[in-house]
Amino acid sequence: MGDYQIMLAALNQFQSVDLTGLDRVKLMNRIDQKFMLPESQLNELLLEILPHYTVLEINGKREFAYDSLYYDTGNMDLYRDHHNGKPNRVKVRKRDYLDTNTSYFEIKRKIKGYRTEKYRVRTAMNNTIGKEEHELLEKQDLTHLHLIPSLKIHYRRITLAGIQVSERITIDRALAFENSDGIEQLDGIFIIEVKQDQVKRESPIIKALRKRRNRPFGISKYALGVVLLRLNSKTNAFRHKVTKIHQLIATYGA
Repeated sequence: MGDYQIMLAALNQFQSVDLTGLDRVKLMNRIDQKFMLPESQLNELLLEILPHYTVLEINGKREFAYDSLYYDTGNMDLYRDHHNGKPNRVKVRKRDYLDTNTSYFEIKRKIKGYRTEKYRVRTAMNNTIGKEEHELLEKQDLTHLHLIPSLKIHYRRITLAGIQVSERITIDRALAFENSDGIEQLDGIFIIEVKQDQVKRESPIIKALRKRRNRPFGISKYALGVVLLRLNSKTNAFRHKVTKIHQLIATYGA
């Protein structure tokens, strides 16, 4: 049995929660921490945190396919703001939930480089910025940006919700970054994102990750895709993180 099949066996031991139950930890205003974990280590981690979380289940599924289309300016100003460490910055995307045939247009604001605020509106599953999307951009004073599609990311996601601690965990795998020039896949690595209303040191998953000397890995999936696909020449701030990802894959045979 491979690492992925073992991981699924561990996942099936979690108590389930539906979308209504998950809503209690929407966390549209939150603190995010990202971690990278090789596939070979996820099963052990899941078993350790098993008593503390429920897993999202819809129609018998516990893992779901997502497509995220990111928008940027012609000069990729939103990416550059992230690269340059601008404390107040935004990301704009349309996310398709393929298993439920739903789509949301979303704006994520990073406030002082610390908190994340997310705004979204239900929309059609296409790549255009229509009336609903434009109205949300207008409310957020972003219509001046002249946004165009920049990068699409395909991945599969598991979502956990804390039982005693108010937090949501997303675990993404099988990432593929795509634009008009090609596609770059990132196999064998899981991106774990811990979303909390405030930093909670008693978080079971944070404790488990720290025990493994796993520290937060501050790069968004969008920025990672831009670097991997070489969509912008400005990459100095992120190169060492991409190198670390490849080292993880090589070390653990992910």
